[in-house]
Amino acid sequence: MANYSTDADLLLIRSNILSLGVSEWGDKHTEAKEFIDRSIAAKWYRTVAADNNVDYLEVPFDGDNLLNEGSQLKRLSCYKALQLIYIDLMKELPEQDGFERHSNKFESLYNKELSEVLSYGLDYDWNLSGAITTSERDQPKKRRLRKA
Repeated sequence: MANYSTDADLLLIRSNILSLGVSEWGDKHTEAKEFIDRSIAAKWYRTVAADNNVDYLEVPFDGDNLLNEGSQLKRLSCYKALQLIYIDLMKELPEQDGFERHSNKFESLYNKELSEVLSYGLDYDWNLSGAITTSERDQPKKRRLRKA
């Protein structure tokens, strides 16, 4: 499956990112996708799989079953890719340099966006039909406490 973001997407957030000594950051998009898939599998898929009568141990998370990843995960992937890029650009200094501050900023943005994406839910094709049905739409659960 393709990455969730591209260099062109990064340029919309940081217009100078390709002028920092590297002409493309393709491997960072792949690495970002791996981070995102692992986070989705651990923090979302396990719980939602049970709601869809799927044993996550027998049927692992598959990013190919995300049908609207372009709109749902692009920003998340950009934040993670930018964090990874700025980690590579950091200098070995006792105090923080600008690249390290940027890395920390994008890590924070990534964590916030991940939380929002997972709480909203993802369009995952549970029945492998190639389309999302109403029953497959993940709806945030409301929990209510009741007095005993």
